[in-house]
Amino acid sequence: MQEDLYSRKLTGRWGILFAIIFVASTLRSPLTSVGPVIEQIKSALTLNNSLAGSLTTIPLLIFAVVSPFVSRIAKRLTVPRTVLWAMILLIAALFIRVLGGTSLFIIGTILMGVAIAFGNVLMPSFVKWMFPLQIGLVTGLYTATMNLTAGLGAGFSYPLSQMTHFGYRFALLFWVIFAMIAVILWVTNIKPSRRETEADDASTQQDQEEDRPAPSFNIMKSKLAWAVALLMGLQSMIFYTIVTWLPTILIARGISPSTSGYLLMLNQFCQVPLTLIFPILAGKINNQRILIYVISLFYLVGFALFFSHVYTLLIIGIILVGAATGACFSMCMALFSFRARTHEGSVTLSGFGQSVGYIIAAVGPFLIGLLHDVTHTWLAAIIAFVLMAIGVLLAGMKAASNDVVEDT
Repeated sequence: MQEDLYSRKLTGRWGILFAIIFVASTLRSPLTSVGPVIEQIKSALTLNNSLAGSLTTIPLLIFAVVSPFVSRIAKRLTVPRTVLWAMILLIAALFIRVLGGTSLFIIGTILMGVAIAFGNVLMPSFVKWMFPLQIGLVTGLYTATMNLTAGLGAGFSYPLSQMTHFGYRFALLFWVIFAMIAVILWVTNIKPSRRETEADDASTQQDQEEDRPAPSFNIMKSKLAWAVALLMGLQSMIFYTIVTWLPTILIARGISPSTSGYLLMLNQFCQVPLTLIFPILAGKINNQRILIYVISLFYLVGFALFFSHVYTLLIIGIILVGAATGACFSMCMALFSFRARTHEGSVTLSGFGQSVGYIIAAVGPFLIGLLHDVTHTWLAAIIAFVLMAIGVLLAGMKAASNDVVEDT
């Protein structure tokens, strides 16, 4: 079976690739669709800015809590079955989120966070397992899909909310279509053979008999793992804070709600090209710190332009931040594979990195909302963005070193 796994090529496996792509399409759009209609949600549910920011913070905290347990669950159920159940849970969560008032919205958001957490952790290792010879390419494809659909969620959320009398509820529920397609493609294309299932069961039984987790290294003691986690956290903090508050910041600058939503969509779409390119570059060059320098430069210049009230400069800043975010996110996904020697090491690093990372990220949307409530200006928020960008540079320097977590 080992030879079969490592001889897998992209040609002839398009069904699996499309299944991966549609799963990826569900991992951000349910979150990015909230920002452009946040004012509608605040009005309907009677929320202040701090509580509204927590609507994005809640899934991030759930990511942090759930991520460490994903590898254990996947080891018992197998990765394909675990992803399938996660997609089914996501469908249910998206319906629950729009069925009633504040309580159901929060319950649906929590369940949505659980479902997306499984997808976030398992997709990098699933790609490493299914396409070991094309990790950079397939990682680029699914992360680009995540950013593309994130952009669609941001750009079309407000217009969708105006199409029916259901308002923001229709806008948030619309993205369940992608999850349904993902389930259909996953069921029809990804079926572990009996031999693979028996091998997974035998591996699980052997680990249980030896009474030790796999892999046999302490991820908590790895400085490299902490650097990757910090990079993931800062990148995610920037992404989710931008998704939550960029439209509101732009509205405060006198830009209309619909245009603000389209500019957020522009920010998301600008992530796509570098999301495709950077994992491939990361797999081909020895010194990946060069890529960290480029990402950090884009972030710093982009956020500096946020201080401007000139419309053209704001757009340039939005484009640069989008490009940096796409590049940094795909780098993190690739590092979960590149910074581990084995499939199990990749799962463990992904779970650890996303758990710690999303704890860090969860602070962002709430903090920015709180800063605005206290200062009544968005200046402090922009300064916070610049500090996050400096943190990306510092964490990225260590995360891009040519080591693996099994040895550190």
